[in-house]
Amino acid sequence: MSEAMETFARTTMADRMGDRGFHTGLIEAIREQLSIDYDKAATQTAASTFEARSGNCLSLVILTAAFAKHFDVPFQYQYVYKEGAWSRAAGLAFYSGHVNLRLGPSVLETWLRRTTQEVLTVDFLDASAPARQRVRVIPEERIVAMYLNNRAAEAMIENDLDEAYWQARAALQADPGFTSAYNTLGVVYRRHGDLPQAERALQRALEREPANANVLSNLIVVLEAMGRTDDARDARARLVSLAPYPPFYFLDEGLAAAGRGDYEVALGLFERELERMPYDDELHFAIAVAELHLGQVRQARRHVSLAIENSTQRDRRNIYAAKLSYLESLSN
Repeated sequence: MSEAMETFARTTMADRMGDRGFHTGLIEAIREQLSIDYDKAATQTAASTFEARSGNCLSLVILTAAFAKHFDVPFQYQYVYKEGAWSRAAGLAFYSGHVNLRLGPSVLETWLRRTTQEVLTVDFLDASAPARQRVRVIPEERIVAMYLNNRAAEAMIENDLDEAYWQARAALQADPGFTSAYNTLGVVYRRHGDLPQAERALQRALEREPANANVLSNLIVVLEAMGRTDDARDARARLVSLAPYPPFYFLDEGLAAAGRGDYEVALGLFERELERMPYDDELHFAIAVAELHLGQVRQARRHVSLAIENSTQRDRRNIYAAKLSYLESLSN
């Protein structure tokens, strides 16, 4: 808790909690009084998220947990079983899971004690989702590991491999059972040219999750770079059985077709990708560009609007908004 957070908790948040109850008041103060903007760009501490008034789902969970601890409100971190989201930056593809927070006694405690204490699930991506979510309670060690693993990935985007290495290692020290951190460490080693170490890290991840297609695809790249073509071929056969088309496959094929000027083929490929990734802003924007080249201005405007709606990064939303203004000017 920063000094600014403590002041906010003592004044605005305490007043709201007095009027609305501990759980509801706490969340309403965060949502309404802070006006925090969801931004997937960076993972931050509670204090940094509070100061910036923006953060991704993990940052917002960490911020909420800090306030809950301050007021001694019981809570549990929850991993949400749902289809994750893919994104790309600096030549890397990233798979993002989702976490939220349960304020109040645990499910087991509620069942054993038949307590009537207020329980509230806080989800910053979809306020209506908790009722239909399947979740697993996770310890704070896992949240810490997720935070450090995210920081490692963000360091890789900046090509700071030293920082990425130490953050990934710290994630494994925080939670040695966190498979994603082994995967991240393997990618860091590969990009640094340490191929044997990369293979060991990725094999460790596969020991924990043999059917993890993301880890397997990274291992194939390492095996090919080591000249182990037979092992790479076997691993590729396993990958095809798990995931015949990797993330962004149809998007990339569509972009290649667009580069050749074949926008009808490109649009068909983009629409196939849309079936797998309906909420990807990059994909919606690519569809809009293809439609514009085909003279479908109204449809192009709709997909640029969807790109704005689904983007989780403010800088991208600003770019899309400028494009939308241009398209709207065409119809005037």
